[in-house]
Amino acid sequence: MLLNKSQYILSKIGIPLFEDNSKLPTKEESTIHFYQKDNILTLHLISVDAYPEKEINLLNAIISSIRGDSADATHGTLTYFSGEPIKLEQILVSSQPSKTVLVFFDARLLSADIQCIESPPLSDMASNPLLKKNLWMQIKPLTVN
Repeated sequence: MLLNKSQYILSKIGIPLFEDNSKLPTKEESTIHFYQKDNILTLHLISVDAYPEKEINLLNAIISSIRGDSADATHGTLTYFSGEPIKLEQILVSSQPSKTVLVFFDARLLSADIQCIESPPLSDMASNPLLKKNLWMQIKPLTVN
């Protein structure tokens, strides 16, 4: 234990003895939802089950336009901590190989080595059809088998 005089001197030269834990950065836990159908992996911030019917129909139309190998639909979640990169291998371990990855949120959350197609959220595309055009230009090369 330091004497009061030593504590005073250290505090004056800028060396704190204790730090307030409430000021330390905390890593927030978040979840990414994945949905894979016909070897097309899609990543979402909310569960596909929570989408309204209009957005589910839009998602199915996007997936069917790419025409992957026929496979059953699988879905699940991946928990990650904010500030840490998300690696695609964490998702692919529990699902089938994918032809492409569609991301319906800001793709900067993912690690840089993931090759994916970033898309506006389904809700935005459902309300603004012009956003679909940009996505179509990115997935059009994948439709040629």
